[in-house]
Amino acid sequence: MRKILVSFLLILSLLLPTVVVFADEGESPPEQSIHLNATAAILVEQTTGQVLFGYNEHERRYPASMTKMLTALVVLQHLDPDDIVIVGSEIHNMPSGYASAIHIEGEALTVRVLLKALMIRSGNETGRTLALETVRRVQNNFNISYEDAKGIFSDLMNNLAYELGATNSNFDNPYGLHSSQHFTTAYDLALIARAYMDVPLLAEIAGMHIFEGSGTGGRYVPDAQVRDFSWENHNLTLPELSFGHPHMTGIKTGFTTPAGECLAGAASFGDLSLITIVFDSESPGRWQDTWLLMNYGFFNYSFRYIVNEGDLAENVRIINPRRGETDIFSVYINESYRALISHSDYTNMTRVITYNLLLTPPVRWDASDDDEDEYDDGLTRLQAPIEEGDHIGVIAYYIGDERIFESRLYASSTALERSFDSDMDYFISLFTDNIFTLRGLPYWLAIGGTIIGLVGMGWALSLRRKLKEHDRWHTPRPRLK
Repeated sequence: MRKILVSFLLILSLLLPTVVVFADEGESPPEQSIHLNATAAILVEQTTGQVLFGYNEHERRYPASMTKMLTALVVLQHLDPDDIVIVGSEIHNMPSGYASAIHIEGEALTVRVLLKALMIRSGNETGRTLALETVRRVQNNFNISYEDAKGIFSDLMNNLAYELGATNSNFDNPYGLHSSQHFTTAYDLALIARAYMDVPLLAEIAGMHIFEGSGTGGRYVPDAQVRDFSWENHNLTLPELSFGHPHMTGIKTGFTTPAGECLAGAASFGDLSLITIVFDSESPGRWQDTWLLMNYGFFNYSFRYIVNEGDLAENVRIINPRRGETDIFSVYINESYRALISHSDYTNMTRVITYNLLLTPPVRWDASDDDEDEYDDGLTRLQAPIEEGDHIGVIAYYIGDERIFESRLYASSTALERSFDSDMDYFISLFTDNIFTLRGLPYWLAIGGTIIGLVGMGWALSLRRKLKEHDRWHTPRPRLK
């Protein structure tokens, strides 16, 4: 009956892994609910793209001037920042409500300054000028008009958006002119914003409070006008502005009547960089919503090393180890994993360890009586032999039912199987190592006792043989009749 019970527990242990609940260092702040004015919004971490908060993030919305982030990305795929562009007639005949009146026909500007006009001043005709110059370079046709170039540039925008993963969007102009065919989502626009902030020049422009300087950076351009400009950023969440957030680094405002007031935001603190997209939030809602989203991210999330290479996974007990070797065996993790995780998720994280070796569950035992349940070592028991470097199992980390990371477990040392030969080797080694020490005294006594015993046995056998000889010679022989 006892053998049947042990066999059942062995099978059960192979099916039931070990579960451990993480503990955080101190109390974690509770995750807050966010009440926004916006009709759609998203918060993502820039470097990983991990979505930290979303509200209608996959519903289509009109992006207004937030479009210009994608325009700038397309432009820098084909133009150099120091290229000179001459403004042409494309700045005329702008739709009502979209003209910025910051350029004049025939003036010269570098692409770098035009990008500042596009992003800081939110120049709508700037978008036309950059789009036309880009298409002329791509097509190698410097006579093409803006009307003919517009569709080609829109294709460039949509191709890049698709490459970035923004597959639920369509852009049909370079500056956010309202159109039923010009739409995106908070999720898609966050992908574009991440790509935008990954370009150092564009990230620098996004965080500029003001630009003052020459259109050509002081360069002389024959037969062209060169003017000085002074533009102030419309993004009031930049530090030291009226709704300034201390960690804000960009990016772009947007407004049309159908789109409402919008804002693509970026902020960095420590090793955490956040992107926010806010759609259709009445003033001052877009500033307040961006504040709420940024503070939620910085307050509740951080990058943590969930596990480090060389961390101890757990100690296990080796069944019947060789004499002289410890029966406690350490199992280590062989790789590191760093993750962006909320404080509450980290606190409630679990890990599951599964071994691919023969094992038995933790058992109660007592050295004096195997039948007494007086001691519980609480350790998983593995069967030798195990070689150093052997892959002996896996450890997986979970948030709820979602597995976020899995790593192999390796043996850090060797645990050999016990045998008669290993026992003999142990005793011989123990004797030779301690032959001239007090620890060797029991062995000397044992050897001495053995020699005395053998000598005594030999003497007794010899005496017995002599007595038999004596009896045989001194016993009278019977006479024959």
